[in-house]
Amino acid sequence: MNEILNLGLITAIIRVSTPLVFAALGGLLTFKAGILNIAMDGFMLVAAFLGILTAYFTGNLAWAVFAAVLGSVIMAILFGYFNLKFKADIFIAGIAVGMLASGLTAVLLQGALGQTGVFASSKIPRFSQIQIPFIDGIPILSQLFSGYSILVYLAFLFTPVVSLAMSRTKWGLRVRAVGENPDSAASVGIDVFKIKMETVILSGFFCGLGGAYLSLDYVSLFSRDMTADRGLIALAAIFFAQGNPVTTIAVTVLFGIAQALAVRLQQSVGIAPQIVQVIPYFVTMIALIAVGFQTVHHRKYQQVIE
Repeated sequence: MNEILNLGLITAIIRVSTPLVFAALGGLLTFKAGILNIAMDGFMLVAAFLGILTAYFTGNLAWAVFAAVLGSVIMAILFGYFNLKFKADIFIAGIAVGMLASGLTAVLLQGALGQTGVFASSKIPRFSQIQIPFIDGIPILSQLFSGYSILVYLAFLFTPVVSLAMSRTKWGLRVRAVGENPDSAASVGIDVFKIKMETVILSGFFCGLGGAYLSLDYVSLFSRDMTADRGLIALAAIFFAQGNPVTTIAVTVLFGIAQALAVRLQQSVGIAPQIVQVIPYFVTMIALIAVGFQTVHHRKYQQVIE
């Protein structure tokens, strides 16, 4: 049991949760604007591939992250125009973007890197680990909060930024107004298309960082469809938290705990990998069932009041 429940588990949870946090931040913005963003896996997958591709050919992590974010934003704009400009069904647009991302990265993986499943190389640089000076040397604190890459810290630092932007700024008020009642928002002069596209683009930005972290820092390789439905898991966290930023991140960390425990159980106990891989999705399913019961209860309560 000590091999599973130790300080290493907490650091593993933080690392596993980071791409989920980035995806949740992006999905949260579109959720507030009234957009069900089921294309986030596609955004992250393109970002993960372009990050590895650029890092391999340039040896520069800054350019790699820039390419990852740019690719993700382009996919987000494509998704936004499909749904908002051309009025495509949100589910069809999301599935189309996801399939495009999966097919495109598979083709480029073979065409540009000569691999069909997984690509890894010693030429790909690694992020340096940041040591926080004022806790360096303090045994437990330094192990828990020091020694991560810049992307890990950015993921959790962006959480209060997004929360404040949504609750304390004019832009955040407009996003919420558009999400709650777009016709009323348009009647007072708010450009609904512009606001929704801005949230979609920002979603692409955050998913780009998540995809870059996934391939460049978390595993330092690219494999086909490596996002493994992290975008959908983040979306489940948003629904569970009902769009509250802090609660959403807390729920993504809960899912991160499930994933980290699944890996630990496989390594320490020897449980069949097929069973272990189901654990994060099982937790996600339980969360969605809880949301369903909560919604039904709320509707019944509203009917009693009326």
